[in-house]
Amino acid sequence: MGLLFLQTTLDHKYNRGFTLVEMMITVVLIAIMVNLVAPMGHVAEGFKLDYVNQRIYSSAVLARSEAIKRSETVSVCRSISGTTCQAGTNWADGWVVFVNNNGNNSIDPGEDIIRVYNPVSSPVEITWNGSIPLLSFRPRGSAVRQGIFTLCSVPKRPMVQRQVDISGSGLIRKREGVKCLLPTIPSP
Repeated sequence: MGLLFLQTTLDHKYNRGFTLVEMMITVVLIAIMVNLVAPMGHVAEGFKLDYVNQRIYSSAVLARSEAIKRSETVSVCRSISGTTCQAGTNWADGWVVFVNNNGNNSIDPGEDIIRVYNPVSSPVEITWNGSIPLLSFRPRGSAVRQGIFTLCSVPKRPMVQRQVDISGSGLIRKREGVKCLLPTIPSP
């Protein structure tokens, strides 16, 4: 009896494929899944920016607290090597917090390197818009110059930028800025 049942189910005249209703349900389920996956990528990108923004924020807080604790000027600069300050606009290559005894905006022999931040593994653009290429705090905790770190994902998408704002008094706060600007395509 079991063999007879097996043979009838394998017979091709009883295998008719999908019905129209089954096909429509499958298409609707696939459409729902696709619509759920696209926003998840946007959410994941937001989490990535928040993580990197927290690293920038914590390095500024560390520099300010060390300046107060040591009663010396402490600076944060863009650094690829972790031992010298480098010029450039994208801080995603790494940065360093160091004691800047003489205020010359570079790491000199005898100046302590407090912490080295390695390059960001995610494609993020981090820019500092201060008037000098580094962030420095005085022994009382005030910033030498105010400025804003701005973070956008790469390639730029129309999502809200993350910012770390440093005021002249030394107040450090995280906030969201305007949407990241998409690159403009020159017209022919």
